[in-house]
Amino acid sequence: MNWMHERVSPSLHRPAWKPKFVALKGPDIYLFDYPPMQTRDWVRCDTVFKVYECMLQICKDKELLDDRQHCCNILAGTGEKLYLSTESRAELLHLEKAWYRTNHSSITRLKHKTFGCTWRGNLCGLTLDLDSGFSLYDNSTKNFQWTYRFSQLRGSSDDGKTRLKLHFNCDPPGSIEIREIECTGLHTLLYSMNAFLSAKLASVDPTFLSSY
Repeated sequence: MNWMHERVSPSLHRPAWKPKFVALKGPDIYLFDYPPMQTRDWVRCDTVFKVYECMLQICKDKELLDDRQHCCNILAGTGEKLYLSTESRAELLHLEKAWYRTNHSSITRLKHKTFGCTWRGNLCGLTLDLDSGFSLYDNSTKNFQWTYRFSQLRGSSDDGKTRLKLHFNCDPPGSIEIREIECTGLHTLLYSMNAFLSAKLASVDPTFLSSY
């Protein structure tokens, strides 16, 4: 938990920056105008996002919007974008470290998450599973159409709207299979993929989290 500043649209009666009390609790990130004093304050918070459905981006110098340093973006799968600033570089790095640890613990508890999508014109469910990786379930045939380990993912591309192509390594070595799906919640899916991949990396490489 810490005070930060959020950049908002300035006006004659409102400055460009607004104080925000930011807290990571369970799988969520909360932004308050005032620090929570009672349990009900957490329930009534207007700005709450699941960490694993968002992306944290530390801003480089050329990405800063004004003379405030130590800034970051929080991109939500639902389309919201928060531009935040801390008072020091140490506080910003502390937020980044807490973010990755929160993501890891959240995904470890969640285990798996399924997204509705279409594949080859059929309604399907794409499941991200911390242990088994990617799997696609066809609702009409009631069968799994394909499965891949996270380690088989070589890359991905999307149109920024609904279409996503996943590139997987397969046999024989050097071969690539491309699976194209459509998902209305594309950005939530992309951020969740990144969250699962980060959590998987942390689970197999103990030094990953220690670097944050």
